[in-house]
Amino acid sequence: MRRTRSVSLSALALGAVLGWAVGCGPVGTDFGDNPTPLSNRICYQDSDCTGNACCGLGTHPTHVQDGPNCGNVRCDNRCPNNGLDCGRCLVICRDSRCEAACQG
Repeated sequence: MRRTRSVSLSALALGAVLGWAVGCGPVGTDFGDNPTPLSNRICYQDSDCTGNACCGLGTHPTHVQDGPNCGNVRCDNRCPNNGLDCGRCLVICRDSRCEAACQG
């Protein structure tokens, strides 16, 4: 009975791996025009990166050390068309540099 269980688990594992490999196609990386980064500092995690203006009004990604101090800024919920944080882009750390990952 141990052999049957071993074969069943192996078949299940193989099926899961094949299903995962076949079900995942290549991810497109062209999400439109991504804003150019303003900082050349090294980042280690996404929280090391921010936009170049407070309240989601930034238009370019930058390192938090080069970004604005938004501690005493009051936001008014404006959302410019080319802003980073209005649902079009996320500021992330990619390949040790702050970049914007944007969708069309």
